[in-house]
Amino acid sequence: MENPILEAKTDLIKWISNLDDLEVLSELINFKEKNKFADCFEESRAEYILQDEDFDERFAKGIPHDEMRKRTSTFISSLPWKK
Repeated sequence: MENPILEAKTDLIKWISNLDDLEVLSELINFKEKNKFADCFEESRAEYILQDEDFDERFAKGIPHDEMRKRTSTFISSLPWKK
C-alpha cells in the first residue's frame, strides 16, 4: 500500500534539493519558521489518518442501527437495578 504523504514529502525533498532560486528558498525558509510548531501536530494527525485507512470498511461491516438498539436495550435490561 502506498503512502501518499510519504510520496508528497519525497517529491518536495527532490524538488527542494534541485532548487537554485534564492528567492524561492528564502520563501520556504520563512514558511518553515512561521510553521515550526505545525510539525508536531501535523505529523501526529497524518499518523492517525494513515493508521485508520480502513475506517470505511470497518464501518460498513459494523452493527446495523436496529441491532445496536436491540443490544443496548437488552444490556440495560440486564443491569442490576435497585428497586
